[in-house]
Formats: sequence, C-alpha cells, structure tokens
Amino acid sequence: MRALIIDDDPVNRLYLQEVLSPYAETASADSGESGLDLFRKSMNSTSAFDAVLLDVQMPGMDGHQTLRKIRGMERDAGLTPAEEATVLMVSGSGGSQDIKRAFFQGGALSYLTKPVDPEQLIDELRKFGLIG
Repeated sequence: MRALIIDDDPVNRLYLQEVLSPYAETASADSGESGLDLFRKSMNSTSAFDAVLLDVQMPGMDGHQTLRKIRGMERDAGLTPAEEATVLMVSGSGGSQDIKRAFFQGGALSYLTKPVDPEQLIDELRKFGLIG
C-alpha cells in the first residue's frame, strides 16, 4: 500500500508515518498545495497512492478544498469511484459540519479525530481492504 499524509503539523506527519510504517510506503506533504503536487505525480506513474490521510484544518488550502481537487483529478483521469484513493480525513475537531462536508461533498470514506488512535487507523485501513 502507498499512503500520502497531508498535514501542516510536522509532529502529526511523523506520528502517522510511524503508525503506517509496518503497512505502507508513505510520502508526506506539509500543505494542501504540495500534497496535490505529490498526488498528481503519483497518478502519472505506476504507483498511485492507495490512501490519503488528510488534515482538515490547514493554512491556505484546507483539507476540504484539497479533497475536492483530488477528486477532480481522479474524475478528469476517468477513474471510477471504486478506483479512487481511499481518503481518511484527520482533524482536531469532530464538528458535525466538517464531518458532513468531508463525507457528502468530498467523498471521504473515514473521519478520524486527533490524536489518532493507531488501532483505529489500522482498523479503518483493514475495513477498506488496504491492508491484510
């Protein structure tokens, strides 16, 4: 599995990389813009990202805006919903508006609150068939 972590907090990025290290090859970005660049490059290669862990609250382009652009790139590439990356939103806030927006407007498949419980993250990835 290949996973992209997009989070403006370096501690969160390192923590998520450590949790995922036994299961995935990871790349990380410190902003929505740089995350989109990595995602775009992976789509143009033979090793696209299977999962994206995306922080909701970031300066500049937030997680919701980043997710809409990711889904737009996937649609433009002709991917079906089954072929899209599994996006897990990660937030310090569990606000219902953010959760609704992530699922219904962005097409996220999961919403985890910080601090992310490692077992919960791994269970979510198993649920979506990304790890055994």
